[in-house]
Order: sequence, then C-alpha cells, then structure tokens
Amino acid sequence: MPPETYQIIAIFSLWILFIVLKKWRTKKGDLDIVLFASALLAYILFDVLVLAEVSTWLITSFVMLGFFYTVLMLDFRELLRKDYTKTKLKQIKKEFNDLQDRSELLRQRFITMLDLYEDGIAFRTDDDMMYGTKAFLKLMPFDAHEFSFKTFLNKMHPDDQTSYLETIQKTSPKRPKYQVHYRIKRSHDYIWIKETGTSLVYQKRTMFISLVKGLDVKKYPPTNVTVLNELAIDKAYYEQIQALNRKRTPYTIVTFELTNIPNINDKFGRDIGDLMMGEFISKLAYHFIKDIHAIFRLSGIRFAMVITDERKVEILKRALKEGGDLINYHMQFGHAKESVYPSFGIHHINVYDEPIDAIAERALKALKIALDENTPENYFIIR
Repeated sequence: MPPETYQIIAIFSLWILFIVLKKWRTKKGDLDIVLFASALLAYILFDVLVLAEVSTWLITSFVMLGFFYTVLMLDFRELLRKDYTKTKLKQIKKEFNDLQDRSELLRQRFITMLDLYEDGIAFRTDDDMMYGTKAFLKLMPFDAHEFSFKTFLNKMHPDDQTSYLETIQKTSPKRPKYQVHYRIKRSHDYIWIKETGTSLVYQKRTMFISLVKGLDVKKYPPTNVTVLNELAIDKAYYEQIQALNRKRTPYTIVTFELTNIPNINDKFGRDIGDLMMGEFISKLAYHFIKDIHAIFRLSGIRFAMVITDERKVEILKRALKEGGDLINYHMQFGHAKESVYPSFGIHHINVYDEPIDAIAERALKALKIALDENTPENYFIIR
C-alpha cells in the first residue's frame, strides 16, 4: 500500500475523531459531517475504484481542505473544558430528593400533630377538595381523609345547607372567621355539629380551615346539651352561698330566666332550644365568671350565677344598660334563626349572718320583678 494511502487514512481517522468530539462536546458539526461524507465518497469513487479520471492531487486537496475546515472551526478550549452538566444534574437531583424527604417528614409530623388534637380539623382547598383529620372522621360518615366539598354538603341536612353556604360566603380578608351549626347524617340519624373556622386568601385562591366538634343532643336528657348537663342544681347553689358567708367575702347573685325558650322549643324542637340555652350560658360564663360551676340550674329555664369579682358585676350592669347581646342574643343552628331574650335579677350581698334561704329568696325576688310586665327594663337590681 503506497505511503499516500496511509496518509489519507490517517487524515480521515483524525477528521472523524474531531467531528465526533465536536458533536459530543459542542453539539455542532453538521457541515463537517457533510464535507467528510463527500470527501470519503469522492476518494472511494475516484481514487480507489477509479470510476473516472480525476487527479489524485485534486482529491487529496479536497480531503485536506475539509479536514482543515473542521480543525480551524473547532474550539479547543470548549473541547477541553470539563463538562459539569452531569455533575450539576446529580447535585440538583440529590438536593431535590433531600428537600422532598424533608417536606414529606414535615407533612407527616404536621398530620400527626393534628391527629393529637381532640376536636376535628378540616381543610378545604380552592379546588373544592377537603381533608379531615382522624377526629374529624369520627364525627363524619367518611372513610377516607380526602373527599369533595360536594360530598360533604350531600351529607348535611338539606335545611342547613343554605345557611352554611351563606355563612362561609360572607367571610372576607377583613373578617375571615365564622361559626356555624349544622346537622350531618350518620347512618340513619343526624347529629349536630359546631364548626368554627377561618378563610385563607392567597394569590386570589380562597381556602378554609375549621375546627369541628359534635353536639350530642341525645346524650344528656332532659337538657340534651353538655353545658346544661354539667350545671349544678340548687343544693350546690346553697352550699356555695354558705361557703362565701363563712369567708365573709362580698359576692353578687345574678338570677336569670331565658323567657322565650318555650316558644323556641315549640317552633323548632327542644334540641334547638337546649342548644341555644347552652350557647347563651357558655357566653355568660366566659365573660363574667370563667367557671361554669358558678352557674346553677334552678329550674327548666331559670338559672343563678354567683360572681365574686366586683369588676365583673359592674361590667354586667353596664352591659345590661347598654343592651346588645345580653338583651337580644341572636343565634343560628342550621336553618333555625332565633334570639334568646333573658331577664336578670341582681342582688349584691355584704351581710353574712342571714339565713341562706332568705338570701336566695331575695335574689329570686329581684328576678320576678324583672319579669313583671310593669318593669320597664329586662333586669332589676336590689340595692
């Protein structure tokens, strides 16, 4: 084989090597491939197979020109630069996996923490999907933690759906909080639910998070409501008066009667009336005594409250004079919208040697005066 042939083979070998490197490292070289293929075809046809009389010098020159074009157009700095792409991709993938692991761990911790909370917690996303914790599922007739808002509404009593939707639609960024009562169907019966929630607005997406608890109106006959069932009766009432007398501690007895509860019972049923009484008493206890055991049930709709903080008594008197919730406390349970109208008798005690029966009778007398049609206000104070 002539030396010129070896030279041509070497040039073709180097040429294809440079083309491969160029395509691999720079993703360029289409023209180089065309030139290489043309030169190789010309060499085979006219020099090896001799299909036509073409000068060997001309063929060699064409091969050399193509080869030098590839060499001159090749950026050796780019060719020799270390390729960090795969390394970067591996690093990014590792960081992504680490972040995913941390996010999943955080999610699992958050869910576990929520499941420790006694009240049920529900999330509603902007695509109308809901997520409920284990405590939530104990109240609701759902097997899975995730379900649609439509499915949730379908389990709600038809009479309560409209009021529920109206309540949550009234929320806004300025007033995001809401509270609503409704009935949910479990098996063949409905149970009452109290839901306290807030709306979250993010980038024009509105979501909701809420706490739910059951109001088991069938568990506590005859009052049917936990807070009413926990109230002590007149015996404990007399015992507390006696204890305060022994300590010679000034105190105030507030007797009150929820006058229109019988009408509410007739109109909506006793469960609604009991729920409204429980709600009103909880509100009263929160604002004035902080201890439900200082409220006593004297009869079906008549109660007594013992206050030892004089400041709270003054707040109560001022609230009664100004009106508001204590005069006309509006509530809604499902479709039932009503106000509770209480009457109050207030008796301040700073003489401790009287029989407790006389003290209790005088406190009750203040209430009876408040209930009298001739009394202009819904309260009466024995001074």
